[in-house]
Amino acid sequence: MTETTNAEEITWTLTQEEFAATQDRAAAINRRAVKRGFTGRIEVTGVTREITETDEAGLPRTRVVVDVAISGEAPRYNGWQFLAAVDTIETEDGHDFVIRSAPGVEETGVDRSTLGPGRCEHCNTVRANRRYTYLVRHAETGETRQVGSTCIKDFTGWTGKPVFISDDELRRDLADFLGGFTSSGPEYSPETVVAVAWAISREFGWVPAAAAYPGKTATRDLVSSYLYGKSRADRELRKEVAPEIATASDMAKTIIPALLEGLDGSGDYVTNLKTCLRAAHVEHRHLGIVVSAVAAYERMTGETARRKAEAEERARQRAESQYAGTVGEKIAVTGTVTRLVPIKGSYGYNPTTSMLVIVEGGTTVAKMFTAAAWAWEVEQGDEITVSATVKAHEDYQGIKQTALTRPKLIEKTTPEGSA
Repeated sequence: MTETTNAEEITWTLTQEEFAATQDRAAAINRRAVKRGFTGRIEVTGVTREITETDEAGLPRTRVVVDVAISGEAPRYNGWQFLAAVDTIETEDGHDFVIRSAPGVEETGVDRSTLGPGRCEHCNTVRANRRYTYLVRHAETGETRQVGSTCIKDFTGWTGKPVFISDDELRRDLADFLGGFTSSGPEYSPETVVAVAWAISREFGWVPAAAAYPGKTATRDLVSSYLYGKSRADRELRKEVAPEIATASDMAKTIIPALLEGLDGSGDYVTNLKTCLRAAHVEHRHLGIVVSAVAAYERMTGETARRKAEAEERARQRAESQYAGTVGEKIAVTGTVTRLVPIKGSYGYNPTTSMLVIVEGGTTVAKMFTAAAWAWEVEQGDEITVSATVKAHEDYQGIKQTALTRPKLIEKTTPEGSA
């Protein structure tokens, strides 16, 4: 957290997490003020921006911060507006006053020469040891009073002092709260996290959390150490990964849009990953999901390349398709099951169902209808061999198909990794 101040507002630079916590804290202060019978409130607003810094490994780290402004409407009680806290300061010439304005009060407009050290215009006494007083103004009459801190109980009917009476007290209250608030640290952009994950996986290999063991650290934990760690070991880690950083930054710019556009699936993991990759920053609790983008990208591109190659091969085979055998001839066909479609028919009270099976192998595209049990046991992608009789030679959208009848399954092979 960094802080600047001026006469009009309090400004902090916080993480998104700290900003949310500060808003919650401000809401609690407002509720406390209402409970004590005060009107007025404080407002916490923020503007998000990115900060890019280069670390010792040469990685441009982009983190997201919030520039926070704290303003408000000065507290009021029974028509009395609290303008400021007044501190009496002893000087060489006697005394002077420091006026600490309440949130929402830019200038009190009070002539300091009218103030008196130790004076309370509520009990009409002057005490030499009274150093702290409050300045209040009536909203309707404009009357201004200096009220001693010990008279606030009688003045407000409450045992405590007014809530958020001055900017500096409010700042101190919130700062003390943030000091005890445990933040997860800087919140980096998805691109920064993916770049680090890619570089670390190139240097140490990809290690999922489930495969980690003593001596073999999960990739997610190494990314966390790289980004947030401050120990000597963490600095050494950044040095080890440094040779991969230049390429990693470019890869992150490739991986994220590729996953957002090409990753398929409607499950929680895919949805969560895409959501986190679209976010402005990565919360620490979501770090593992974003780190996994590297593995997801490699799976996707490998699968995409395989599917593309298979599709191109099938297209080539179809373009070169030839009829198999002659009509009436019994032949054997070996190939991949590329289509399975149940065909329903109704005969009396016992509906019967057959299966359309398309098998492609080499230059042969075989089509068959069968009610045999094996047709419900094979799956698309299986390699099978069937013996059948050629029923007809047909043409379907420019593809030469061989229609078979009475097919019998001879052999089936399910590709490794299929269900």
